[in-house]
Amino acid sequence: MSLLFQETNTTSSIDSDWHWGQLPPASPVLQSWLHEPGSLTRRLRQHCQQFHVKVLADGVLRPLMPAQAELLQAEQGYCREVLLCCDNIPWVYATSLYSPATQAALPALSGLGTKALGELMFEAPDLTRTPFELTGLTPTQYQQLAAHAGLAATEPATMPWARRSALSTGQASVLVTELFLPNSAPYQDLV
Repeated sequence: MSLLFQETNTTSSIDSDWHWGQLPPASPVLQSWLHEPGSLTRRLRQHCQQFHVKVLADGVLRPLMPAQAELLQAEQGYCREVLLCCDNIPWVYATSLYSPATQAALPALSGLGTKALGELMFEAPDLTRTPFELTGLTPTQYQQLAAHAGLAATEPATMPWARRSALSTGQASVLVTELFLPNSAPYQDLV
């Protein structure tokens, strides 16, 4: 069930305490996914018969952590949380954070529904992206995420990795975090 435009939530996004700046395993497959410069949605579609977006929350106004606030030039941001699924298996947990100013500059953000953010942002000819920051989750962080997102709580064979970067077009900037879940293609040579 999508939670559309709730009032301000006093807690930060679940990814706010992840430790960014880590170096991932040397797996070429994982590296290629973590550093994919184009639309992740497009790449996911190439690896499955059926792609869909499961909206967990949309438009929840949250306080931003200092690094998030610096990237978005705001103290609060709207948060959208989704699972990107390939053949009905969640492959990516993703969050999008954007300021009220970005919401005003790019109103389509509030009406995405089950459309992937990448399908909106990568249509813009002036799209830019900041360099990726990477992190691997601890077992505790993964268990918290699994409980939050309704995922299987079993400990995965390899701990999942995430990337984040800011996508900007015109006056709109969106901080996108994408966590590759344990059953997805990036880990095929790690297990």
